[in-house]
Amino acid sequence: MEHYYLCPNCKSKTLLPTCNTCGYKIPLIDSIYRFCNDASVKLEGDKQYIGYDDIGEDFEPEITYWDANNTERYGVYAACSDLIAKKFGTNISILDLGAGLGSASIPLAKNGIYTIAADISAVMLKTAAIRSKGIYPNLILAQMNAYGIMLPNESVDIVVENAMLHLVDEPEAVIKEIARILKPGGKLIRFSSPGISLSEKEIERNKYCNAVLSDINDYYYDYLEKHNYQSTAFNVDYRISLLKYFEHPYNEIAKGFEEIFTDKLKFRLHRMKTGAHSDLQKTPKELINAAWENTDKYARQKYGDDYAEIKGFSKYGAALDIYTVKK
Repeated sequence: MEHYYLCPNCKSKTLLPTCNTCGYKIPLIDSIYRFCNDASVKLEGDKQYIGYDDIGEDFEPEITYWDANNTERYGVYAACSDLIAKKFGTNISILDLGAGLGSASIPLAKNGIYTIAADISAVMLKTAAIRSKGIYPNLILAQMNAYGIMLPNESVDIVVENAMLHLVDEPEAVIKEIARILKPGGKLIRFSSPGISLSEKEIERNKYCNAVLSDINDYYYDYLEKHNYQSTAFNVDYRISLLKYFEHPYNEIAKGFEEIFTDKLKFRLHRMKTGAHSDLQKTPKELINAAWENTDKYARQKYGDDYAEIKGFSKYGAALDIYTVKK
């Protein structure tokens, strides 16, 4: 099966790597096809967005704490990818939009599905390239802008989008692009991790962890606000736009998958310490460092020097939220 793209130079339908029409060769740098050279963050004018060049691997602390490249542990992402392969087969094409560090793209490719991992951030995709080890010829890493997806009309079977739509200020424009590139009857799929009921002891343990996290988080953001922090979050509800282009979603659960997670506090603190939050993109690194230094001092005094090791407890499964494109 041939897989077509749009040439960044003349917008003609083409195969990789050289445009069949104008002869333009799409740059391949660090194993990433560069369909655009847009800045990773745009916070002025129309079609604003937030990419994660300045966040990188800090977005997924498990890479830091569990495994240097997290090559095997994909948890919910793997369970959801396996379910897609089981439900829709592997002779399909998938665009993982806002692919980030490849946590969904790599398990999809591992299942034998032709997968395009697209993101505005080349920094994030470089980690995806390292994690995938170059062993999946069916995995294409592509720097693209979601406002102008470089794929032809009705060219992919499924678009996977996990926590990306809140990073654009005009989500309907992106949703319209997603609908444009999907084949008739194509699906937009979002991964989810539904909670599994806990024992009373586990609930209490989780309550304490959440209370500590909430207290520390409030102190951190209070410090930022006192020093003229400006949030870059987009407060736009994309769900209304989704239902303009897609049918109401249905849910499919990955049977047999269950994961226990206890490192919630450590992981959230890591993101706080490194400023790995989309709403901090205008915040100077010096202010983030100062906020963390003061927050850490506060937390040590209140909860002890080993406060980061306080364990939470959550148990969850894996599921797909599946939207079918309207005719």
